[in-house]
Amino acid sequence: MGETRVNLQHLLEDIRDTYPFPVEEAIVTELVANALDSGASEIRFLANAREKTLTALDNGRGMTPPQLEKYHDIAATTKERGRGIGFAGVGAKLALLVSRDVLTETKSGRSYNATRWRLESSQRAPWELIEPSGILEAAPHGTAVTLVFAGASSLVDAHAVESILQAHFHPLLDETFREIFKSLYSDGIRFVINNRPVAPPELIELRERKTFVVRSALSKSAHGKPVGVGFIGKSDEDLPEAQRGIGISAYGKVIKRGWDWVGLTPKHPAQVSGIIEVPALVEILTTSKSDFLKDANSLKKYYRHRKAIQTALDPILRAFGESAPARERTEREVRPLEREMERVLGTMLNEYPEIAPLVGRRRTQQPGVNLVPDPEGPTLGVLTETLAEIAQAQMSAASAEENASAPVAAQIEAIIEPSDDGTESARRQEGKRVGPGLMIGYEDASERSDLGWLFENTVWINRAHPAYRRAVNAGHEQYHVVLTVAWVLLGHLEDKHSAQQFIGEFLFGWGANR
Repeated sequence: MGETRVNLQHLLEDIRDTYPFPVEEAIVTELVANALDSGASEIRFLANAREKTLTALDNGRGMTPPQLEKYHDIAATTKERGRGIGFAGVGAKLALLVSRDVLTETKSGRSYNATRWRLESSQRAPWELIEPSGILEAAPHGTAVTLVFAGASSLVDAHAVESILQAHFHPLLDETFREIFKSLYSDGIRFVINNRPVAPPELIELRERKTFVVRSALSKSAHGKPVGVGFIGKSDEDLPEAQRGIGISAYGKVIKRGWDWVGLTPKHPAQVSGIIEVPALVEILTTSKSDFLKDANSLKKYYRHRKAIQTALDPILRAFGESAPARERTEREVRPLEREMERVLGTMLNEYPEIAPLVGRRRTQQPGVNLVPDPEGPTLGVLTETLAEIAQAQMSAASAEENASAPVAAQIEAIIEPSDDGTESARRQEGKRVGPGLMIGYEDASERSDLGWLFENTVWINRAHPAYRRAVNAGHEQYHVVLTVAWVLLGHLEDKHSAQQFIGEFLFGWGANR
Protein backbone atom coordinates (compact mmCIF):
# COMPACT_ATOMS: atom_id res chain seq x y z
CA MET A 1 0.00 0.00 0.00
CA GLY A 2 1.31 3.41 -0.94
CA GLU A 3 1.31 6.50 1.22
CA THR A 4 0.68 10.13 0.29
CA ARG A 5 3.38 12.38 1.67
CA VAL A 6 3.22 16.15 1.99
CA ASN A 7 6.06 18.58 1.34
CA LEU A 8 5.35 20.86 4.30
CA GLN A 9 7.93 23.44 3.31
CA HIS A 10 6.43 23.90 -0.16
CA LEU A 11 2.96 24.08 1.38
CA LEU A 12 4.06 26.85 3.74
CA GLU A 13 5.83 28.65 0.90
CA ASP A 14 2.64 28.51 -1.16
CA ILE A 15 0.72 30.05 1.76
CA ARG A 16 3.43 32.69 2.14
CA ASP A 17 3.17 33.60 -1.53
CA THR A 18 -0.51 34.48 -1.20
CA TYR A 19 0.48 37.59 0.78
CA PRO A 20 1.36 40.71 -1.26
CA PHE A 21 3.92 41.79 1.35
CA PRO A 22 7.03 40.24 2.97
CA VAL A 23 6.64 37.12 5.13
CA GLU A 24 7.74 39.11 8.21
CA GLU A 25 4.69 41.35 7.84
CA ALA A 26 2.45 38.32 7.30
CA ILE A 27 3.73 36.70 10.50
CA VAL A 28 3.10 39.79 12.65
CA THR A 29 -0.34 40.49 11.19
CA GLU A 30 -1.43 36.87 11.63
CA LEU A 31 -0.18 36.75 15.23
CA VAL A 32 -2.17 39.89 15.97
CA ALA A 33 -5.24 38.60 14.13
CA ASN A 34 -5.25 35.39 16.15
CA ALA A 35 -4.80 37.32 19.39
CA LEU A 36 -7.75 39.56 18.54
CA ASP A 37 -9.92 36.56 17.76
CA SER A 38 -9.01 35.03 21.13
CA GLY A 39 -10.56 38.04 22.90
CA ALA A 40 -7.30 39.79 23.77
CA SER A 41 -7.43 43.43 24.82
CA GLU A 42 -3.67 43.85 25.11
CA ILE A 43 -1.02 42.54 22.72
CA ARG A 44 2.61 42.93 23.72
CA PHE A 45 5.68 42.44 21.55
CA LEU A 46 9.15 41.93 22.98
CA ALA A 47 11.89 42.36 20.36
CA ASN A 48 15.36 41.33 21.52
CA ALA A 49 18.12 41.91 18.97
CA ARG A 50 20.80 40.45 21.24
CA GLU A 51 18.93 37.18 21.80
CA LYS A 52 17.54 37.21 18.22
CA THR A 53 13.98 36.66 19.43
CA LEU A 54 10.53 38.16 19.01
CA THR A 55 7.75 37.36 21.48
CA ALA A 56 4.06 38.12 20.89
CA LEU A 57 2.16 37.98 24.18
CA ASP A 58 -1.61 38.42 24.53
CA ASN A 59 -4.20 38.22 27.31
CA GLY A 60 -6.74 36.27 25.26
CA ARG A 61 -8.51 33.06 26.20
CA GLY A 62 -5.51 30.83 25.63
CA MET A 63 -5.67 27.28 24.24
CA THR A 64 -6.88 24.07 25.84
CA PRO A 65 -4.75 20.93 25.33
CA PRO A 66 -6.86 19.71 22.36
CA GLN A 67 -6.69 23.17 20.79
CA LEU A 68 -2.94 23.31 21.31
CA GLU A 69 -2.53 19.97 19.55
CA LYS A 70 -4.64 21.13 16.61
CA TYR A 71 -2.64 24.39 16.52
CA HIS A 72 0.37 22.31 15.37
CA ASP A 73 -1.52 20.80 12.44
CA ILE A 74 -0.50 22.94 9.46
CA ALA A 75 -3.67 22.07 7.53
CA ALA A 76 -6.07 22.66 10.43
CA THR A 77 -7.89 25.77 11.58
CA THR A 78 -10.46 26.25 14.32
CA LYS A 79 -11.59 29.57 12.89
CA GLU A 80 -14.82 30.27 11.02
CA ARG A 81 -14.92 32.78 8.16
CA GLY A 82 -16.74 35.96 9.09
CA ARG A 83 -16.30 35.54 12.86
CA GLY A 84 -12.97 37.36 13.02
CA ILE A 85 -9.88 38.18 11.00
CA GLY A 86 -7.60 35.35 12.13
CA PHE A 87 -9.56 32.46 10.64
CA ALA A 88 -6.50 31.03 8.86
CA GLY A 89 -4.40 30.78 12.03
CA VAL A 90 -1.12 30.71 10.13
CA GLY A 91 1.05 33.21 12.04
CA ALA A 92 3.18 30.68 13.90
CA LYS A 93 3.09 28.28 10.94
CA LEU A 94 4.60 30.84 8.56
CA ALA A 95 7.21 31.56 11.24
CA LEU A 96 8.54 28.02 10.72
CA LEU A 97 9.99 29.24 7.41
CA VAL A 98 12.19 31.93 8.98
CA SER A 99 12.71 30.74 12.57
CA ARG A 100 14.95 28.10 14.11
CA ASP A 101 12.31 27.39 16.77
CA VAL A 102 8.75 28.50 17.48
CA LEU A 103 8.04 28.39 21.22
CA THR A 104 4.38 28.56 22.23
CA GLU A 105 3.20 29.01 25.80
CA THR A 106 -0.53 29.08 26.54
CA LYS A 107 -2.71 29.21 29.63
CA SER A 108 -6.43 28.46 29.74
CA GLY A 109 -8.20 27.72 33.02
CA ARG A 110 -6.10 25.17 34.93
CA SER A 111 -4.22 24.18 31.79
CA TYR A 112 -0.73 25.69 31.36
CA ASN A 113 1.39 24.18 28.58
CA ALA A 114 4.30 25.02 26.32
CA THR A 115 5.71 23.53 23.10
CA ARG A 116 8.76 23.77 20.88
CA TRP A 117 8.13 23.53 17.10
CA ARG A 118 10.56 23.52 14.17
CA LEU A 119 10.72 22.74 10.47
CA GLU A 120 13.29 19.95 10.54
CA SER A 121 13.12 19.05 6.84
CA SER A 122 10.83 19.64 3.89
CA GLN A 123 8.53 16.86 5.11
CA ARG A 124 8.98 16.95 8.88
CA ALA A 125 7.84 19.61 11.37
CA PRO A 126 8.13 17.96 14.81
CA TRP A 127 6.88 19.57 18.02
CA GLU A 128 7.23 18.59 21.63
CA LEU A 129 5.84 19.58 25.00
CA ILE A 130 8.33 21.52 27.13
CA GLU A 131 8.32 23.12 30.55
CA PRO A 132 6.63 26.58 30.50
CA SER A 133 9.05 29.47 30.99
CA GLY A 134 6.66 31.18 33.41
CA ILE A 135 5.99 34.23 31.27
CA LEU A 136 2.25 33.66 31.83
CA GLU A 137 2.57 32.56 35.47
CA ALA A 138 0.84 35.65 36.87
CA ALA A 139 -1.78 35.86 34.12
CA PRO A 140 -5.16 34.11 34.40
CA HIS A 141 -5.05 33.20 30.70
CA GLY A 142 -3.29 34.10 27.46
CA THR A 143 -0.80 32.95 24.84
CA ALA A 144 2.83 33.82 24.16
CA VAL A 145 4.57 32.90 20.88
CA THR A 146 8.35 33.34 20.75
CA LEU A 147 10.26 33.15 17.47
CA VAL A 148 13.91 32.20 17.83
CA PHE A 149 16.00 33.19 14.80
CA ALA A 150 19.25 31.55 13.76
CA GLY A 151 20.42 34.60 11.84
CA ALA A 152 19.50 38.22 11.17
CA SER A 153 15.83 39.19 10.99
CA SER A 154 14.00 42.52 10.79
CA LEU A 155 11.57 41.18 13.41
CA VAL A 156 14.09 41.68 16.22
CA ASP A 157 13.92 45.44 15.52
CA ALA A 158 11.20 47.06 17.65
CA HIS A 159 10.79 49.95 15.19
CA ALA A 160 10.23 47.54 12.28
CA VAL A 161 7.52 45.69 14.21
CA GLU A 162 5.89 48.99 15.18
CA SER A 163 5.80 50.09 11.53
CA ILE A 164 4.03 46.85 10.58
CA LEU A 165 1.41 47.38 13.28
CA GLN A 166 0.84 50.98 12.25
CA ALA A 167 0.43 50.09 8.58
CA HIS A 168 -1.86 47.07 9.01
CA PHE A 169 -3.85 48.05 12.11
CA HIS A 170 -4.08 51.84 11.82
CA PRO A 171 -7.82 51.95 12.73
CA LEU A 172 -7.17 50.20 16.06
CA LEU A 173 -4.71 52.97 16.93
CA ASP A 174 -6.83 55.92 15.77
CA GLU A 175 -9.42 57.59 18.03
CA THR A 176 -11.67 58.14 15.00
CA PHE A 177 -12.71 54.50 15.15
CA ARG A 178 -12.93 54.06 18.93
CA GLU A 179 -16.75 54.05 19.01
CA ILE A 180 -17.22 51.52 16.23
CA PHE A 181 -14.79 49.07 17.83
CA LYS A 182 -16.67 49.09 21.15
CA SER A 183 -19.07 46.56 19.64
CA LEU A 184 -16.23 44.35 18.40
CA TYR A 185 -13.65 44.72 21.17
CA SER A 186 -15.52 45.71 24.32
CA ASP A 187 -12.37 46.24 26.39
CA GLY A 188 -10.54 48.13 23.66
CA ILE A 189 -7.23 47.12 22.07
CA ARG A 190 -3.80 48.18 23.28
CA PHE A 191 -0.49 47.45 21.53
CA VAL A 192 2.81 47.60 23.40
CA ILE A 193 6.37 47.07 22.11
CA ASN A 194 9.20 46.67 24.60
CA ASN A 195 7.02 48.27 27.30
CA ARG A 196 6.24 51.26 25.06
CA PRO A 197 2.66 51.87 23.83
CA VAL A 198 2.29 51.92 20.05
CA ALA A 199 1.04 55.28 18.77
CA PRO A 200 -0.95 55.95 15.57
CA PRO A 201 1.21 56.49 12.47
CA GLU A 202 2.36 60.04 11.87
CA LEU A 203 0.53 61.47 8.86
CA ILE A 204 1.56 64.51 6.87
CA GLU A 205 -0.82 67.28 7.88
CA LEU A 206 -4.20 66.83 6.23
CA ARG A 207 -6.26 69.97 5.96
CA GLU A 208 -10.04 69.77 6.18
CA ARG A 209 -9.90 66.28 7.66
CA LYS A 210 -13.47 65.00 7.77
CA THR A 211 -14.99 62.06 9.63
CA PHE A 212 -17.98 60.47 7.90
CA VAL A 213 -20.43 57.58 8.19
CA VAL A 214 -21.10 55.06 5.42
CA ARG A 215 -24.78 54.18 5.10
CA SER A 216 -26.40 51.23 3.37
CA ALA A 217 -28.74 51.90 0.47
CA LEU A 218 -30.67 48.73 1.39
CA SER A 219 -31.89 50.06 4.73
CA LYS A 220 -35.55 50.94 5.20
CA SER A 221 -34.64 53.97 7.31
CA ALA A 222 -34.77 57.44 5.80
CA HIS A 223 -31.03 58.01 5.63
CA GLY A 224 -29.83 54.42 5.46
CA LYS A 225 -28.43 52.11 8.12
CA PRO A 226 -24.83 52.86 9.20
CA VAL A 227 -22.43 50.15 7.98
CA GLY A 228 -19.07 51.87 8.44
CA VAL A 229 -17.16 54.95 9.48
CA GLY A 230 -14.02 56.65 8.18
CA PHE A 231 -11.99 59.80 7.77
CA ILE A 232 -10.55 61.58 4.73
CA GLY A 233 -8.34 64.60 4.31
CA LYS A 234 -6.30 66.45 1.72
CA SER A 235 -2.67 67.57 1.82
CA ASP A 236 -1.19 70.55 0.00
CA GLU A 237 1.67 68.36 -1.22
CA ASP A 238 2.10 64.80 -2.45
CA LEU A 239 1.86 62.25 0.34
CA PRO A 240 4.28 59.35 0.87
CA GLU A 241 3.33 56.32 -1.23
CA ALA A 242 2.12 54.36 1.83
CA GLN A 243 -0.38 57.10 2.78
CA ARG A 244 -1.94 57.82 -0.61
CA GLY A 245 -5.52 56.86 -1.33
CA ILE A 246 -8.28 55.39 0.79
CA GLY A 247 -7.66 52.35 2.96
CA ILE A 248 -10.45 49.86 3.58
CA SER A 249 -10.40 47.86 6.82
CA ALA A 250 -12.46 45.15 8.54
CA TYR A 251 -12.24 44.53 12.29
CA GLY A 252 -9.32 46.96 12.39
CA LYS A 253 -7.16 45.18 9.78
CA VAL A 254 -6.38 47.34 6.70
CA ILE A 255 -7.14 45.17 3.67
CA LYS A 256 -5.97 47.37 0.83
CA ARG A 257 -5.26 50.99 0.04
CA GLY A 258 -5.51 53.16 -3.07
CA TRP A 259 -8.25 54.36 -5.39
CA ASP A 260 -8.88 51.45 -7.73
CA TRP A 261 -10.75 49.36 -5.16
CA VAL A 262 -13.27 52.12 -4.43
CA GLY A 263 -13.77 53.13 -8.07
CA LEU A 264 -13.03 56.82 -7.48
CA THR A 265 -10.25 58.96 -8.92
CA PRO A 266 -9.77 62.46 -7.44
CA LYS A 267 -8.01 65.12 -9.47
CA HIS A 268 -4.92 64.88 -7.22
CA PRO A 269 -4.90 61.24 -6.04
CA ALA A 270 -1.45 61.57 -4.42
CA GLN A 271 -2.69 64.33 -2.09
CA VAL A 272 -5.80 62.67 -0.60
CA SER A 273 -5.71 60.08 2.20
CA GLY A 274 -8.08 58.32 4.56
CA ILE A 275 -9.34 55.02 5.96
CA ILE A 276 -12.80 53.43 6.10
CA GLU A 277 -13.78 50.65 8.52
CA VAL A 278 -16.63 48.36 7.37
CA PRO A 279 -16.93 45.35 9.74
CA ALA A 280 -19.31 43.37 7.50
CA LEU A 281 -16.60 42.98 4.85
CA VAL A 282 -14.80 40.51 7.14
CA GLU A 283 -17.16 37.86 5.72
CA ILE A 284 -15.58 38.05 2.25
CA LEU A 285 -11.87 38.34 3.06
CA THR A 286 -9.32 36.15 1.36
CA THR A 287 -7.16 33.94 3.58
CA SER A 288 -4.31 36.45 3.42
CA LYS A 289 -6.67 39.30 4.40
CA SER A 290 -5.19 41.46 1.65
CA ASP A 291 -8.14 41.33 -0.76
CA PHE A 292 -11.76 40.30 -1.10
CA LEU A 293 -13.16 37.07 -2.51
CA LYS A 294 -14.33 37.24 -6.12
CA ASP A 295 -17.06 34.63 -6.29
CA ALA A 296 -20.45 35.93 -7.35
CA ASN A 297 -22.00 36.15 -3.87
CA SER A 298 -18.95 37.87 -2.39
CA LEU A 299 -18.84 40.36 -5.24
CA LYS A 300 -22.49 41.26 -4.64
CA LYS A 301 -21.69 42.15 -1.05
CA TYR A 302 -18.51 43.97 -2.06
CA TYR A 303 -20.18 46.12 -4.70
CA ARG A 304 -23.12 46.89 -2.41
CA HIS A 305 -20.76 48.26 0.23
CA ARG A 306 -18.55 49.96 -2.35
CA LYS A 307 -21.60 51.79 -3.66
CA ALA A 308 -22.39 53.01 -0.14
CA ILE A 309 -18.77 54.15 0.29
CA GLN A 310 -18.85 56.01 -3.03
CA THR A 311 -22.05 57.76 -2.00
CA ALA A 312 -20.46 58.90 1.28
CA LEU A 313 -17.18 60.02 -0.30
CA ASP A 314 -18.49 61.82 -3.39
CA PRO A 315 -19.82 65.00 -1.67
CA ILE A 316 -16.64 65.28 0.42
CA LEU A 317 -14.41 64.99 -2.65
CA ARG A 318 -16.54 67.66 -4.35
CA ALA A 319 -16.10 69.93 -1.32
CA PHE A 320 -12.32 69.37 -1.61
CA GLY A 321 -12.45 70.25 -5.31
CA GLU A 322 -11.49 66.65 -6.10
CA SER A 323 -14.73 65.33 -7.54
CA ALA A 324 -14.90 62.73 -10.27
CA PRO A 325 -15.35 64.08 -13.82
CA ALA A 326 -18.66 64.35 -15.63
CA ARG A 327 -19.28 62.65 -18.95
CA GLU A 328 -18.14 64.97 -21.72
CA ARG A 329 -19.60 63.09 -24.69
CA THR A 330 -23.31 63.52 -25.32
CA GLU A 331 -25.66 60.60 -24.83
CA ARG A 332 -26.35 60.54 -28.57
CA GLU A 333 -22.64 59.99 -29.28
CA VAL A 334 -21.99 57.11 -26.88
CA ARG A 335 -25.42 55.52 -26.35
CA PRO A 336 -25.41 53.24 -29.40
CA LEU A 337 -22.07 51.72 -28.38
CA GLU A 338 -23.24 51.35 -24.76
CA ARG A 339 -26.30 49.42 -25.93
CA GLU A 340 -24.21 47.14 -28.14
CA MET A 341 -21.91 46.22 -25.27
CA GLU A 342 -24.76 45.65 -22.84
CA ARG A 343 -26.38 43.24 -25.27
CA VAL A 344 -23.12 41.32 -25.52
CA LEU A 345 -22.70 41.22 -21.73
CA GLY A 346 -26.27 40.00 -21.37
CA THR A 347 -25.42 36.90 -23.40
CA MET A 348 -22.37 36.21 -21.19
CA LEU A 349 -23.99 36.34 -17.74
CA ASN A 350 -24.51 32.59 -17.45
CA GLU A 351 -20.78 32.02 -17.64
CA TYR A 352 -19.67 35.26 -15.94
CA PRO A 353 -22.38 36.10 -13.34
CA GLU A 354 -19.95 38.28 -11.36
CA ILE A 355 -20.24 41.08 -13.95
CA ALA A 356 -23.99 41.38 -13.30
CA PRO A 357 -23.73 43.94 -10.45
CA LEU A 358 -21.68 46.26 -12.67
CA VAL A 359 -24.34 47.09 -15.26
CA GLY A 360 -28.01 48.03 -15.45
CA ARG A 361 -30.73 45.37 -15.22
CA ARG A 362 -34.38 44.65 -14.64
CA ARG A 363 -35.96 43.00 -11.64
CA THR A 364 -38.07 40.05 -12.68
CA GLN A 365 -39.76 37.02 -11.17
CA GLN A 366 -38.31 34.82 -13.89
CA PRO A 367 -35.64 32.39 -12.66
CA GLY A 368 -32.16 32.48 -14.11
CA VAL A 369 -30.89 35.12 -16.51
CA ASN A 370 -33.62 37.12 -18.22
CA LEU A 371 -33.06 39.64 -20.97
CA VAL A 372 -36.15 41.84 -20.89
CA PRO A 373 -36.76 44.37 -23.70
CA ASP A 374 -36.59 47.94 -22.45
CA PRO A 375 -37.73 50.61 -24.92
CA GLU A 376 -36.28 53.36 -22.74
CA GLY A 377 -32.77 52.01 -22.31
CA PRO A 378 -30.32 49.15 -22.64
CA THR A 379 -31.48 45.58 -22.18
CA LEU A 380 -29.87 43.39 -19.54
CA GLY A 381 -31.10 41.07 -16.79
CA VAL A 382 -29.41 39.08 -14.06
CA LEU A 383 -29.98 36.16 -11.74
CA THR A 384 -32.97 36.68 -9.47
CA GLU A 385 -30.89 36.17 -6.35
CA THR A 386 -28.52 38.91 -7.50
CA LEU A 387 -31.39 41.32 -8.01
CA ALA A 388 -32.76 40.71 -4.53
CA GLU A 389 -29.50 41.81 -2.92
CA ILE A 390 -28.25 44.68 -5.07
CA ALA A 391 -30.42 47.79 -4.72
CA GLN A 392 -29.06 50.83 -6.48
CA ALA A 393 -31.04 53.54 -4.69
CA GLN A 394 -28.75 56.45 -3.88
CA MET A 395 -29.28 59.04 -1.21
CA SER A 396 -29.02 62.64 -2.36
CA ALA A 397 -25.82 64.65 -2.09
CA ALA A 398 -27.47 66.88 0.47
CA SER A 399 -28.24 63.93 2.72
CA ALA A 400 -24.68 62.66 2.35
CA GLU A 401 -23.25 66.04 3.30
CA GLU A 402 -25.56 66.21 6.31
CA ASN A 403 -24.49 62.72 7.40
CA ALA A 404 -20.81 63.59 6.98
CA SER A 405 -21.09 66.50 9.39
CA ALA A 406 -23.27 64.83 12.03
CA PRO A 407 -21.68 63.53 15.25
CA VAL A 408 -20.15 60.17 14.38
CA ALA A 409 -20.72 58.52 17.78
CA ALA A 410 -24.46 59.04 17.44
CA GLN A 411 -24.55 57.39 14.00
CA ILE A 412 -22.62 54.15 14.40
CA GLU A 413 -24.45 52.38 17.21
CA ALA A 414 -25.95 49.76 14.87
CA ILE A 415 -23.04 49.25 12.47
CA ILE A 416 -22.31 45.72 13.67
CA GLU A 417 -25.90 44.50 13.38
CA PRO A 418 -26.88 42.29 10.40
CA SER A 419 -27.69 44.21 7.24
CA ASP A 420 -31.19 44.57 5.83
CA ASP A 421 -31.41 42.19 2.89
CA GLY A 422 -33.65 44.55 0.95
CA THR A 423 -36.17 41.80 0.08
CA GLU A 424 -39.26 43.99 0.54
CA SER A 425 -37.73 46.77 -1.49
CA ALA A 426 -36.82 44.32 -4.24
CA ARG A 427 -40.36 42.93 -4.31
CA ARG A 428 -41.82 46.40 -4.75
CA GLN A 429 -39.47 47.07 -7.67
CA GLU A 430 -39.98 43.86 -9.63
CA GLY A 431 -40.26 44.62 -13.32
CA LYS A 432 -38.68 48.05 -12.90
CA ARG A 433 -35.30 48.99 -14.23
CA VAL A 434 -32.59 49.27 -11.54
CA GLY A 435 -29.67 51.54 -12.38
CA PRO A 436 -28.90 53.39 -15.62
CA GLY A 437 -26.91 50.54 -17.18
CA LEU A 438 -23.39 50.47 -18.55
CA MET A 439 -22.10 53.94 -19.37
CA ILE A 440 -18.93 55.29 -20.98
CA GLY A 441 -17.06 58.43 -19.92
CA TYR A 442 -13.82 60.06 -20.98
CA GLU A 443 -11.09 61.60 -18.83
CA ASP A 444 -7.56 62.89 -19.37
CA ALA A 445 -5.44 61.13 -16.72
CA SER A 446 -1.86 61.43 -17.90
CA GLU A 447 -0.59 60.33 -14.46
CA ARG A 448 -2.22 56.90 -14.91
CA SER A 449 -1.10 54.05 -17.14
CA ASP A 450 -4.55 52.42 -17.09
CA LEU A 451 -6.51 52.12 -20.32
CA GLY A 452 -9.60 52.81 -18.22
CA TRP A 453 -11.30 52.15 -14.89
CA LEU A 454 -14.74 51.60 -13.41
CA PHE A 455 -16.62 54.07 -11.21
CA GLU A 456 -20.11 52.92 -10.22
CA ASN A 457 -21.56 51.76 -13.58
CA THR A 458 -19.33 53.95 -15.79
CA VAL A 459 -16.21 52.76 -17.57
CA TRP A 460 -13.92 55.78 -17.88
CA ILE A 461 -11.71 55.81 -20.97
CA ASN A 462 -8.27 57.36 -20.40
CA ARG A 463 -7.86 59.77 -23.32
CA ALA A 464 -4.33 60.60 -22.23
CA HIS A 465 -3.20 57.01 -22.82
CA PRO A 466 -0.86 56.74 -25.84
CA ALA A 467 -2.82 53.77 -27.17
CA TYR A 468 -6.03 55.81 -27.17
CA ARG A 469 -4.41 58.71 -29.03
CA ARG A 470 -2.93 56.37 -31.61
CA ALA A 471 -6.28 54.61 -32.10
CA VAL A 472 -8.02 57.96 -32.65
CA ASN A 473 -5.41 59.07 -35.20
CA ALA A 474 -5.87 55.78 -37.06
CA GLY A 475 -9.67 56.05 -36.99
CA HIS A 476 -10.11 53.08 -34.63
CA GLU A 477 -11.42 54.88 -31.53
CA GLN A 478 -14.56 52.73 -31.18
CA TYR A 479 -12.60 49.48 -31.30
CA HIS A 480 -10.21 50.84 -28.63
CA VAL A 481 -13.18 51.75 -26.40
CA VAL A 482 -14.69 48.27 -26.72
CA LEU A 483 -11.35 46.63 -25.94
CA THR A 484 -10.91 48.93 -22.93
CA VAL A 485 -14.34 47.99 -21.55
CA ALA A 486 -13.42 44.31 -21.83
CA TRP A 487 -10.06 44.96 -20.13
CA VAL A 488 -11.70 46.86 -17.24
CA LEU A 489 -14.37 44.20 -16.66
CA LEU A 490 -11.67 41.54 -16.72
CA GLY A 491 -10.40 42.90 -13.39
CA HIS A 492 -13.72 41.99 -11.75
CA LEU A 493 -13.85 38.35 -12.80
CA GLU A 494 -13.09 35.37 -10.60
CA ASP A 495 -9.56 34.04 -10.93
CA LYS A 496 -10.81 30.77 -12.43
CA HIS A 497 -11.71 32.50 -15.71
CA SER A 498 -9.31 32.78 -18.62
CA ALA A 499 -8.58 36.40 -19.53
CA GLN A 500 -7.95 35.45 -23.15
CA GLN A 501 -11.24 33.57 -23.39
CA PHE A 502 -13.29 36.39 -21.83
CA ILE A 503 -11.88 39.08 -24.11
CA GLY A 504 -12.24 36.78 -27.12
CA GLU A 505 -15.90 36.03 -26.36
CA PHE A 506 -16.66 39.69 -25.68
CA LEU A 507 -15.09 40.90 -28.95
CA PHE A 508 -16.71 38.06 -30.89
CA GLY A 509 -20.13 38.95 -29.53
CA TRP A 510 -19.64 42.64 -30.26
CA GLY A 511 -18.43 41.97 -33.77
CA ALA A 512 -21.31 39.58 -34.50
CA ASN A 513 -23.88 42.19 -33.44
CA ARG A 514 -22.73 44.77 -35.96
